[in-house]
Amino acid sequence: MRVLLTGATGFVGRHVLSLLAAADDIVALARREPPAALAGLATWVRQDLASALDRAALPARIDVVVHLAQSDRYRDFPDGARDVVAVNVDAVAELADYARTAGARRFVLCSSGGVYGFRGGPAREDDAVAPVSFYQASKYAGEVLLAPYAKLLQTVVLRPFFVYGAGQRGMLVAGLAERVLRGEPVSIDGDPGLRINPIHVHDAARAIAAAVAADDELRVVNVAGDETATLTQIVTRLGAAAGVEPRVVHAGDGPPGELLGDNTRMRELLGVTPQVALDEGLRGVVDELRGAG
Repeated sequence: MRVLLTGATGFVGRHVLSLLAAADDIVALARREPPAALAGLATWVRQDLASALDRAALPARIDVVVHLAQSDRYRDFPDGARDVVAVNVDAVAELADYARTAGARRFVLCSSGGVYGFRGGPAREDDAVAPVSFYQASKYAGEVLLAPYAKLLQTVVLRPFFVYGAGQRGMLVAGLAERVLRGEPVSIDGDPGLRINPIHVHDAARAIAAAVAADDELRVVNVAGDETATLTQIVTRLGAAAGVEPRVVHAGDGPPGELLGDNTRMRELLGVTPQVALDEGLRGVVDELRGAG
């Protein structure tokens, strides 16, 4: 099976590539040169999806398109808004049309669990959406653009919830771990703060690979962990893994709800049950950061 994978050098993309390369012929699209460890796993195509898709550089035939790429400016609103739209919206339209003309049978889009917005319990895939930011709104816009292509090829939308793991930088769990290790105060909105069920990158990559290989109609699937925890609990557990007492500062009234994903479909339709327990994953984050420091 020939797979076009965008975002192949990213945190999640690297893990997905390693899984898929064992069985599939991968064409990896990335904005930068791949590291040596990944170079031999795919045929590499240099493209920045913040610009128009260069179809001439892509294979004439493909079986599956997997869109994982995200803008480097995903937090830079409003100045980076155009870049975010280019990757999360425009590129979806261009890649979906490419998939159609290249004879693909399936398109897998990595969206975000944040499209549901804050709520009082785990979000199910048929719940209404209420994106919490411009970035999340752009993710949902990509989903909307992809939906009509379900008449032409199998479309799968995956909505991950707080993917984390060793080697990640700049995201929620990694940022909390860095502050704990530096002995800095960790500010949390409200007490005990937002409740989430993060998923380790190993398990998130397994879910994406399963979506690529599946034959059944999937449409929308949450990708989320089994264990729920508040941000205060996560910081406490990071401190325990690091052997330090974290300095937690609570501020504000807290979030207006939770960001939890029901993972029943992931288990039943993709056959993926999380393998990495939260404490194990948090220890891995702490150990890697210490080694990198």
